[in-house]
Amino acid sequence: MVFGLNIIEDGHVPLSYQLYDGSQADATTHIPNWNQLREFLAEEPFIYTADCKLCSTENMHYIDGKGGLFITLMPKNRKEVGDFQERLRHGDVIQWAPGYRTENSRKKGTFTDYRVHDAERSREGYRIVWIHSSSKEIQDRHTRDRRIAKAEETLTKLSKRLNAYTLKSREAIEKTVNTACAGLGEWLAVEIKEEKIIHRVKQGRGRPGPNSQYIEKEQTLYRLQWQRNHEAIQKAGRADGVFPLVTNANELPAVEVLQTYKKQPFLEKRFHTQKSVLEVAPVFLKKNERIEAMVFLYFIALMMVSLVERNIRREMALQGIESLPILPSRLPTKTPTWDNIRYFFRNIHLALIVSGTQLLQSSIKGITELHHLLLRVLKVPLSTYLNLQDGWWDFSDGAHIENTS
Repeated sequence: MVFGLNIIEDGHVPLSYQLYDGSQADATTHIPNWNQLREFLAEEPFIYTADCKLCSTENMHYIDGKGGLFITLMPKNRKEVGDFQERLRHGDVIQWAPGYRTENSRKKGTFTDYRVHDAERSREGYRIVWIHSSSKEIQDRHTRDRRIAKAEETLTKLSKRLNAYTLKSREAIEKTVNTACAGLGEWLAVEIKEEKIIHRVKQGRGRPGPNSQYIEKEQTLYRLQWQRNHEAIQKAGRADGVFPLVTNANELPAVEVLQTYKKQPFLEKRFHTQKSVLEVAPVFLKKNERIEAMVFLYFIALMMVSLVERNIRREMALQGIESLPILPSRLPTKTPTWDNIRYFFRNIHLALIVSGTQLLQSSIKGITELHHLLLRVLKVPLSTYLNLQDGWWDFSDGAHIENTS
């Protein structure tokens, strides 16, 4: 199945969803999804932000024709991308404007600098905002170096297997080399060298003797020789860290176009929550109605998870709490997730002492002062835990529940 999800900027809370058949192409879901949002939000303005599947002539023309705004990533296979990257590789001067700087959330003390170039149009006539990211530049360079090193390692192993079994002919060797170096272009130059050797082969059967007859046979041996094309690698590096955004928001400054698009990955985090934390898949149901009902419940659960995360982060800001040490080994986090909270409360349990059907004593084990703090931040009454008993799912204060264990 294909699960389409819309989230809002405020806390990245799910707003709506749509379930499609598994054979549905992602690119064909954007028009009905945009129509649903337009109807749901009425006159409320919004910018529709999505990945490169939105970047089709039909999708962009439709949203633009209806008066909507969009921002999307242009796919790498578009001619505009190839032409611009070729200009960079040939050293054309591009007028980059400063964007902004942000700290890497995973590597403290490291920063990403963004630059923008806003002077291009797509073949449909929409605005292209070119982005240069310093962290993506490093990532692209490392990716290229890693791919070349992996190809060299493969060629080294391949050299030891030449001239035997299935690697005796030039055609077979060329095919294997092309597979090992696929996508590397001119970065790695590989030559297949030939060497002719002559063997004297005895005719007839039996051991060699003074009257044995010999004939000469020629054998071709192959070996590989390769080296990095540093000039081509340096040329390719000029286009590292660059990616294009397409938009019809002509009044929006280029930096704000980038900042708006950078919120789109939060949608991927919601998909991650749906798949990992909530474990929406696999689905062991056959009827479409039951699958739709189950996914609806997962959507409600995802909305609740998102609201919990939004509310706790808001409350932390209001109370001046910089971080909470609720990660494994009591490591602190500034942005607690639902999974972090669930893990922190994993060891709290209800202990009951019963005699027959009579409850003699009940107590809650595992609640610490940090749990009390977290409950206050979550605005969950402590009485919810202190009043727990068998039948804990009934949250009404003072309710009498008979023990059935």
